[in-house]
Amino acid sequence: MKCNNNPLISVCIPVFETEKYLAQCLRSVFSQDFDSFEVVIVSDASDGRNENGWNAKKIVKVAEKEGKQARKACGRDPVNVVFEVHEENRGILEVRRTMAYKAKGDYIFSLDSDDELLPDSLSTLWSAVKDENGEMRDIVHGSFVSGWYDESGKFCPAETTKCGAIFYGKVSGNEVFHKWIAGKISGNVCAKLIRRELFLGAFDNIPYTECNMADDFLVFFFISQCAKSYFGVKKNVYRYRISSGMSSSRKIDTLLKWRLVCSAASVFTVISQWILDNALPEDEVRYLREQAGFYLQTSLVQMEQTVIPALKAQAYEMLCEYWGPEAVKRVEMNN
Repeated sequence: MKCNNNPLISVCIPVFETEKYLAQCLRSVFSQDFDSFEVVIVSDASDGRNENGWNAKKIVKVAEKEGKQARKACGRDPVNVVFEVHEENRGILEVRRTMAYKAKGDYIFSLDSDDELLPDSLSTLWSAVKDENGEMRDIVHGSFVSGWYDESGKFCPAETTKCGAIFYGKVSGNEVFHKWIAGKISGNVCAKLIRRELFLGAFDNIPYTECNMADDFLVFFFISQCAKSYFGVKKNVYRYRISSGMSSSRKIDTLLKWRLVCSAASVFTVISQWILDNALPEDEVRYLREQAGFYLQTSLVQMEQTVIPALKAQAYEMLCEYWGPEAVKRVEMNN
């Protein structure tokens, strides 16, 4: 294995809304039985605090110290931690861009700050990186387990797994993109080891975009087109916390929060511009249009259910500004 100055894996954690679960997330990372990895954390001008009143920087500092002591006690190598802060909010897409540029690992593992790594996740995925010919795969994908913690702190698995479309076994060449389009491979960047160079290539195709929704969809659109090898592992590696993220049912009481939801439109603007210069089969273009309609419909439902009454008129106007009034009316009529 490489030394930590040149790690094999960069575990990248965005912080853009709350620090409530960040310490628990970091503990799951530092407890991994894998040595050659670093942790890259980027806070998107977040002013969130945990129950102790600590901001992200303090939480990371304390967790890093505890993690170093715990790893030393187990005879494991220390883990280098990189912490960056965006002085102004740029959105999760630009946070992922910063993390990709700051990372030094050959592979990136993306982990949201309210989720966790399961034990031995990194070693499990790394054991599948080489194919039968000794070649390094571009993507290694592990399974999700979804659920929530009860009042006693016990994790309660859900009956169905969110974010979990995974193809078990190997996929080669253009089939990686085709299986993603067909819905057989999840477009989430989480729970995957992905070559860092694929992330960098994706961001070469993505202009600066303030986006907080569907960012995974946009990044994986480009990653899956360039990836030539994929392998799905039949083991849970990622614990997804239900109803804690931006797409949950929490009340939206500011237009800033609502703008983050509307930003999904930016994803399909970038993809549409790319399609103008790059031919795709009609069935794949149709799939992308359907996905755009799905995100718009989801935003309409979220507006009705979570935006406070005093803001609904302005929220609707903002949704039309992002998606276009004709698209909004069309989706409303179809539903």
